[in-house]
Amino acid sequence: MARTPMGFAGPDVEAVELGKRLKQAREYIGVTQEEAAKHLGVRRSAISEMEAGKRGVGALEIKQLAALYQRPMGWFAGEVEAPAADDVGFLARTVSELSENDRTELANFAEFLRLKSQAPKDG
Repeated sequence: MARTPMGFAGPDVEAVELGKRLKQAREYIGVTQEEAAKHLGVRRSAISEMEAGKRGVGALEIKQLAALYQRPMGWFAGEVEAPAADDVGFLARTVSELSENDRTELANFAEFLRLKSQAPKDG
């Protein structure tokens, strides 16, 4: 199937999906567009254009971003799932930015969820 050139019917659907995954991965680990741009050796606007699906992303750029974003290369194409361990790292980074009071509230909620999951199920 032929692709419609950008500007006629909008950006390529695959490019937009790739851009969404790039943005999701970047934000997930807390990297700014500027930091990602420095890692690739491009302008910050290039990262913005990649994430919007307006700029192509080369194989070497995907490889570099996969390393920076701690994702397998196939994840960006939707071929593989992100490792489950990412959730723990994300939570640790997020919790470290909370106030002491909010961390206490979160710990209480985590304990509630743990106990809830251990409770016998009514059938």
